[in-house]
Amino acid sequence: MLSRLLTCLLLAGFLFCVPEAYAAAESYRQIRAEYQKLVTSAQLQRQRSNWEQIVTRLERFAKRHPGDPDADKVLFLKAKTWHGLSYASGNAADSRRARSAYLEVADHFSSSTLADDALFHAAELSENLLSDFPAAYDAYRRVVEDYPAGDMFARAKKRLAGLPVPKGAELISTVHGPNARVDKLRYWSSPDYTRVVLDLSGKVTYQANLLKGKQPRLYIDLWQAEAGRQVGSQVTVEDGLLRQIRTSRYDKERLRVVLDLYQLQDYKIFALDDPFRIVIDVKGPHLPVGRKSQPELRSRPDHRDDSIAGILDQVPAVDRAPLHVPQHQAGKGIRLIVVDAGHGGKDPGAVGPNKVLEKDVTLRMAKSLAGQLRKEMNCEVRLTRADDRYLTLRDRTAYANKVGADLFISLHANASTSRKAYGLETYFLNLAKNNQAAAVAARENGTTLEEVGHLEAILFDLMANAKINESSRLASEVQKAMVQGLTPHYSDIRDLGVRQGPFHVLLGATMPSVLVETAFISNPREEKRLNNSHYQQRVAGAIVRGVKRYAATLEQVAGQ
Repeated sequence: MLSRLLTCLLLAGFLFCVPEAYAAAESYRQIRAEYQKLVTSAQLQRQRSNWEQIVTRLERFAKRHPGDPDADKVLFLKAKTWHGLSYASGNAADSRRARSAYLEVADHFSSSTLADDALFHAAELSENLLSDFPAAYDAYRRVVEDYPAGDMFARAKKRLAGLPVPKGAELISTVHGPNARVDKLRYWSSPDYTRVVLDLSGKVTYQANLLKGKQPRLYIDLWQAEAGRQVGSQVTVEDGLLRQIRTSRYDKERLRVVLDLYQLQDYKIFALDDPFRIVIDVKGPHLPVGRKSQPELRSRPDHRDDSIAGILDQVPAVDRAPLHVPQHQAGKGIRLIVVDAGHGGKDPGAVGPNKVLEKDVTLRMAKSLAGQLRKEMNCEVRLTRADDRYLTLRDRTAYANKVGADLFISLHANASTSRKAYGLETYFLNLAKNNQAAAVAARENGTTLEEVGHLEAILFDLMANAKINESSRLASEVQKAMVQGLTPHYSDIRDLGVRQGPFHVLLGATMPSVLVETAFISNPREEKRLNNSHYQQRVAGAIVRGVKRYAATLEQVAGQ
């Protein structure tokens, strides 16, 4: 009996030690390979445990190999893992863990080539995810002062110049010529924050200060700057968060811009180049405001006009229009989707070798998609156009914003100078990653490649409203569903993947938005498919499955 018990204990001990022995033998390269699998898989990234397992394995490796020559890389990868999780989860605690690990790299391995990278990432986290501007300032400053020969020096110096100077810190100065001019003052309102943008004729040094109280004031001093003719001394906003914006000369050196607020939870200020502009985000819940404080809307007294023209007639002037940013709420799901049929009216879009028009194909596909979405998802679906009419690209997303859509899906047919090009691809709004994506954007925008470059220069102004991360997830699900749904029925279904680009039709949308290139109309085989009702219905059905998968994962994103 005793011998049997000893045998069982020995066996249990052996089984317990096997994973420990395996873990001890695990190399840094193996863990890094698992990390690469994680960051290239949208599905794996949704599970918090996948991120935490990488962190645990890295910590275990560091503990067992304290003198390993890759110790700095191990700690840096741990910081990157927390960093990736913080983007997936939106959890500030994960961002702080990432920042702490990055700073640990810089403190413990100051001579490592990764030290300046770690400090720069810590500063970015502090600035963009934690809104901890003093910490961001300090980390950027360490890069500039301690690593002047590092590859992060120029970027850190540029970002440092755009941050408010903490009390006690030396003001960053720049070399100026004549006074820069504030040419324009713009603002947008959303339920959670208000964005103010100052467009300037040149770079300036600036500093922000907050006066707390029942009605706080945030003021920004601009050195060697002056107000242009179009900038009034007072602009009334009255959106429940920001009362007004005042501009005046403070002294011989400074122009002062004052934001009079009802309340304030947080604020963020940063600068963008080409052209130079200062962006101010003030965050907090909006108080109820009376009708008189709202921009006057043109309305129809006899009936409500829900057509796109009628709704857009009610939109105030562009620079003064408060944007509605739909916020996903747990349990409520997706309630309203806007489907956009690309081109229309005087704009035929791409024309196939057998004269099939893109505008006709996209309209039929949009109607099929709308019907299937209503049936499968039990939600409201609206079309930007239900017939052959012309709409500007701005009208399409303006309509989606005005009706409070939760998703915006724009349908198109691709085209190429080569008739051999074929395949499916899905785009979301961002800077173009390659010339091919820029070329597609130029074609869909009806502009030149040079004008696409100008568009990219202003795209940063709208990044916060574009919901890029969510659009990327939606695009991934739609693309995957199309490839899976069409491959069993058609030969030569080519997956061109998810891409990103600066598309006018997506610019300014306040909800997750994608542009779907359903096939190449310039390819004779795919032109024939696009003109076939069965193919149109199957594409629509596949997109529905992609939207359903996206909707199902909204509650499953890591940390939520």
